[in-house]
Amino acid sequence: MPPIRRLFVLMLENRSYDNIFGWSDLQGLTPDGVPTRADGLSGKPQFVNIGVNGNACSVDKDAPYQLNVDLGHEFLDVLVQMSGNPDAAMSKGQYPTLAASANALGFAYNLGLHAADALRCFTPEQLPVLNFLAGEFAVCDRWFASMPGPTWPNRFFALAGTSWGLDHSPSTIQTVEANLFDGARFGNGSDTLFTRLTPQEWLIAYGDTPQSWSLKGIERSSQRFLHHQELINALRNGQLDASFIFIEPTYDPIGHFSSGQSMHPCGDVRKGEALVARIYNAIRESRYWEESVLLIVFDEHGGFFDHVIPDDTVVPASQRLASASPTSLTQYGFRFDRYGFRVPAIVVSPYIKAGTIDHTFYDHAAIAKTLAPIVRRQKPPLLTTQRFAQANDFWRVLTLREPRRNIDPCPAVSAPHLSPASIRPPSQSVAAFGTINWPGGSFYGGA
Repeated sequence: MPPIRRLFVLMLENRSYDNIFGWSDLQGLTPDGVPTRADGLSGKPQFVNIGVNGNACSVDKDAPYQLNVDLGHEFLDVLVQMSGNPDAAMSKGQYPTLAASANALGFAYNLGLHAADALRCFTPEQLPVLNFLAGEFAVCDRWFASMPGPTWPNRFFALAGTSWGLDHSPSTIQTVEANLFDGARFGNGSDTLFTRLTPQEWLIAYGDTPQSWSLKGIERSSQRFLHHQELINALRNGQLDASFIFIEPTYDPIGHFSSGQSMHPCGDVRKGEALVARIYNAIRESRYWEESVLLIVFDEHGGFFDHVIPDDTVVPASQRLASASPTSLTQYGFRFDRYGFRVPAIVVSPYIKAGTIDHTFYDHAAIAKTLAPIVRRQKPPLLTTQRFAQANDFWRVLTLREPRRNIDPCPAVSAPHLSPASIRPPSQSVAAFGTINWPGGSFYGGA
């Protein structure tokens, strides 16, 4: 195993694998050295989904950099997308039958004039930074969202190996009541990565309001939150003391994500590219480069088309979720027995061969599984959820004994200076950020 002492994770927002890399035609070698091609859209017949009005929408290229509508990605939206049935519903905890093929998926439903946007994907020329990193290091083409739903539960799986039953965006009084009037805080105060590790072992770098502040127990270590620029300064000055660095983008919930860097569809993706380049370059130029791994991953698919139908048999996230009765947290009686759609994931390290393509199955619990040996928390395990126990780590892509030193520079990009778009209508994700009592400022902004 390479001498890795730090894991950086930059988690972005709301894009499917095909939306980002479908047309990239990534080719290279598996970690075992076998020639392969990533599972995208190139070389396949054109996929078509049928809209609610019967119109056919084809998967296409040249996705717009920014939309003025937030595509459906709440639990019920994804249920329709996976089943291809606009009338699909849960039945006594049973998820409906999945679509028989990618052409039968329901991405074009309930979007009206925006149906085509859900099926348009970027070309590599549109996203030079992500495509550079995918080609220069390792891309994982079977990384799935941990559940078929929105941002919040999927981010919780990344940081705790569970969502504690949450299957929707927490914006209702019932959710607050379910958490014993502790605001929208989740967990029991000792069951996340940030409470299992000592405060000195982790940092959270944020742009405005960190979504991770909603985790119970994290408020005891508010000094471990720092702004992006403070992280850049610590890297530059050699003053980074943490083993796990979780990086949250600027979301801009008050502007309905229109000026954020998260790659949310309501914001310009080029701002997200600029953030990725900034973080990568800061790590690459620091003294920590040869002892670090950077994971760039998206939390969920955001309502965008992906042609790979997720696996349907998994271990439940928690034994107590066996009941199919809806609760304030589990509104739809979901048993957490299904993953969400694929999301883009890139693993960056000088110990990775250029052009590595990993077909291993991952979900967000892979983050904690990979972190465990870095922080020496294998026995007892770092987390105790069933998802963590079954997760794969991504150490397999670090195949070099010596670090590479002939890595090309990241393409130069600049964030566009555009007037904020007029977004309609407000999404449930915006309301969810309103439940965060962030001391650096309300969800309207932070440091």
